[in-house]
Amino acid sequence: MEHLDQSLRDLFTDLHGSGLWPDEKAISDSILRAPAEEIRAAYAAAQSEGEVDLRAFHAAWFRPVQAPGEGYSTDPAHDAATHLDAVWAHLTRAPDDPAERSTRIPLPKPYVIAGGRFQEAYYWDSYFTQLGLLRVGRTDLVRDMLDNFAHAIASFGFIPNGFRSYFLTRSQPPFFAAMVADYGRATGDLPGALAAYLPAMEAEYRFFMETPRNHRGLGRYWDEGTGPRIEMYGTDIAWADHASAHPGFFRDLRAACESGWDFSSRWLADPMDLGTIRTTRIWPVDLNCLLLRMEEILAEATASPGPDRSRAYHAAAETRRAAIAARFFDDDRGYFFDLSIEDGTPIPVTSAAGLFPLWAGAATPDQAARAAAHVEDHLLAPGGLLTTDIASGQQWDSPNGWAPLQWIAIQGLRRYGHDRLADTLRRRWLETCETVFRQSGKFVEKYNVLDPTARSGGGEYDLQDGFGWSNGVYLDLLLEDT
Repeated sequence: MEHLDQSLRDLFTDLHGSGLWPDEKAISDSILRAPAEEIRAAYAAAQSEGEVDLRAFHAAWFRPVQAPGEGYSTDPAHDAATHLDAVWAHLTRAPDDPAERSTRIPLPKPYVIAGGRFQEAYYWDSYFTQLGLLRVGRTDLVRDMLDNFAHAIASFGFIPNGFRSYFLTRSQPPFFAAMVADYGRATGDLPGALAAYLPAMEAEYRFFMETPRNHRGLGRYWDEGTGPRIEMYGTDIAWADHASAHPGFFRDLRAACESGWDFSSRWLADPMDLGTIRTTRIWPVDLNCLLLRMEEILAEATASPGPDRSRAYHAAAETRRAAIAARFFDDDRGYFFDLSIEDGTPIPVTSAAGLFPLWAGAATPDQAARAAAHVEDHLLAPGGLLTTDIASGQQWDSPNGWAPLQWIAIQGLRRYGHDRLADTLRRRWLETCETVFRQSGKFVEKYNVLDPTARSGGGEYDLQDGFGWSNGVYLDLLLEDT
């Protein structure tokens, strides 16, 4: 795998700074047709003869990533569920060729990509993708994906954000243990699944429990990198002057990518200004709920091999559960919020992340009831659940709704008996997906839940087709009664 920023040097910078590519990720994901040193020599020779046509040079020396099943078109006779049954094959990749000259981290087993510009496996996307795969009986493919994640943990100590070399400085919301448990229940052998992946689950837990991600006993998002993101290098270079005046700016951008919410008013001191991002100075409620679930699953997984270990995980879970209920719940507003690390106060952005404590079982019954009422007042929309109630222009804000957040909310509400609201949300989300499918023949990355007939947008790139987690959540919710 190539670290293109290092191996291509000035050429990499020139390509990203050219403005010729509407999506810079296409540059960082290109496949080299020759060794990097040969391409650098060719570029130096071309420069010696005058101005270089960068688009032509790139076409000569690089091959763009091709989408699996490129050219696939929806069968107009298919309903949504039949379409998804057909589309899985076009989102599934065979094991990678380790000899490929690209930023791709080669995986030894088949896997499902997100779709669109994301032609590699992504961490938390895969959890929600596997919900649909398990629902339709594809336990074989889910096992392959788990094996790939265990391979990554053995290789790097964690599961990267996505399987590109430029993601090796960060992870993503840690759903691996929950994915193992779901797989075990689906196959009827939960003890066997927990035992098989216990070393990987414990290694991932250690990764998130080490400083700096574990900060004074609570989890936060982080990134080891301190410079511009390699996948969006040209975009980030435009922030260079701002970053020089605001130390930590690039790390905060990157840490927001580890959160999966890149980007959102959750992370901004001024909700309308990305320049005020402060991700590493926030304790996120959703991350701490994921760590609680990890501790609970590890307590169950270690019950037989070592009761002392199991008791330690159980104690850690109970400590975290109490902290979530006591610290993340704002009694004045009646909802769960992220916390400022600087002074421990709630960050007053109402987001769908505030329902993770219900999914994780960390709320008291009274807190759950008040959170459900708060959500109904502030986030419930005609097409589903808003990500936040702030229209910032970022993609993890209003008017957008995202499949994983709908699913977490529905499961959390049901866990505490708020079935009416959960059923309303389920019905509205399924109708939104079906409305867009009837219009476009596609499942997409995110949806406009204020007006499901309108195209969703915001953020750094165009709306993407595909889309793994939208497919998985739709199927899981659609087929849950069958």
